[in-house]
Amino acid sequence: MKIKAKVSFTRCPIDKWDREREITNDQYTILKRLLDSVKGDRLKKDQNIGLTNLYNEIFGMRKEVSSCNSCVAQIVNDLKKVLESYES
Repeated sequence: MKIKAKVSFTRCPIDKWDREREITNDQYTILKRLLDSVKGDRLKKDQNIGLTNLYNEIFGMRKEVSSCNSCVAQIVNDLKKVLESYES
């Protein structure tokens, strides 16, 4: 069975190099707005769709919108790390 995958990093996982790809000002603004609108550990459907679409744009992935709690939490955590790296 062949598996195709595309991996794209916005920063080095072991801090050896800087960002491979910059996010645009629009992506940054949307990311900040979406993450600020997340309250607690529950997402509304439109928040989930927006975060997943933005994740796919930033990381070059093709993830589907999911209702899996751990999958959604991983997307949110990855996007928070991206936001933190741009704010520091």
